[in-house]
Amino acid sequence: MTSNHQSSTEDKVVYLDSHVHFWKLERGDYHWLKPSNPVLYQNYLPSDLLGIAEAVRGFIAVQAAPTVAETEFLLELARNDERILGVVGWLDPFASSFADEYRHLRNNPQFVGIRLDRSVFEQCKEQVPDRLIEHLRLLEKDGFTIDLLIGSENMPTVIKCLRCVPHLKAVINHLGGPPIRDGGNGELETWSTYMDELSSFPNVYCKWSGMITPAGGMNLKLLESYIRLTADRFGPNRIMFGSDWPVALMAGTYNDVVQLFERLLPEEWDDKDRTRLRNFNAKTFYFGIGDNEA
Repeated sequence: MTSNHQSSTEDKVVYLDSHVHFWKLERGDYHWLKPSNPVLYQNYLPSDLLGIAEAVRGFIAVQAAPTVAETEFLLELARNDERILGVVGWLDPFASSFADEYRHLRNNPQFVGIRLDRSVFEQCKEQVPDRLIEHLRLLEKDGFTIDLLIGSENMPTVIKCLRCVPHLKAVINHLGGPPIRDGGNGELETWSTYMDELSSFPNVYCKWSGMITPAGGMNLKLLESYIRLTADRFGPNRIMFGSDWPVALMAGTYNDVVQLFERLLPEEWDDKDRTRLRNFNAKTFYFGIGDNEA
């Protein structure tokens, strides 16, 4: 890793932030947000990012509540703010109404993905329901994307699902939740083994997001082994930058997140590789836009 690489086009460095959240508490479906966490227990809207993300030319807004109503709320925000390029929303993948709700949301071109979290895969430990696979095959056929908010304990089930839909476009959020905070304690090998297999699926990407919070700030040493492994497995074409703002505010500023990302970039990756991570890979994943079109 390096902390002193200077891009020859430094004044032109721009980012597409593939992972931000917006919420409005009075909507009432953010049950995980509690008054005991005053940093997060307040409204966060696109206007709050004005002036603090100057190098960012676009955001992907990711769901923070397990409701279709919140997805529609995010799409409304996107309609009124050109910086929000796309929305990764929520649908119940076990519901009989999934296909109809999905097709309805697809009428909005800013609806670019669905996020599946740990709870989905915890329900499938013993057997993956046919209905879930049916719905994933619908997304695979459409070339639609899913975000995966998972940990090591969910990865065997995720892998089982991906074997049924090997061409599904999926991105692992927050490096797959490795044991950063406790320094590993034996879990690193398990996480590493599963990430090896996940990276073998050609359309599975990884977000370098949600890192500053479990690391407790700008702690490069805690993060380097996880960054190195994902860099080796996914390469510069299947990793994307994400801030995880405003959750990241528990450990640093938006600028801290950007600087941490930059300092963790492998020193052997050149300016073109770095540009892919900062910007192009998210465009390729969510919008099918290649380097030469961006």
